[in-house]
Amino acid sequence: MPARRARPPDVPLEPGEFTEVVLRGRLTDPSGPGALTARAERFIGHRLGASRWILLTTRRLLVVAPFPRAGDYFDVAFDRRTVAASQGRKRGDLITVDLMTPAGRQVLRVPASLRGEVSRLIRALRRPGRPL
Repeated sequence: MPARRARPPDVPLEPGEFTEVVLRGRLTDPSGPGALTARAERFIGHRLGASRWILLTTRRLLVVAPFPRAGDYFDVAFDRRTVAASQGRKRGDLITVDLMTPAGRQVLRVPASLRGEVSRLIRALRRPGRPL
């Protein structure tokens, strides 16, 4: 029986905004509450705990809330013009990407099986002529 791929929840986007990259992972502040878990994940090379849907649209980088409700769909929303990505690093079954955001340095951790999507995300955030 073929495996069914989970789909992100239907979330409202602004008029004229389209999704470019969709992946499941975790975005954390290295000095914030998830720092201990992030350190353990990097050491072990596997994800620990649940992950979230991360969407890169033509305008924003969005982290979908675990249980989205009407009017409260996103935990994190950054204007994509203010986000810069570094080269991803693979550790075990995990890829880590450092992102510079208006909130400071954030670390994106995704499974290595999503390498193609992570590459698309990095290229899109490094593109000099980024769309609005």
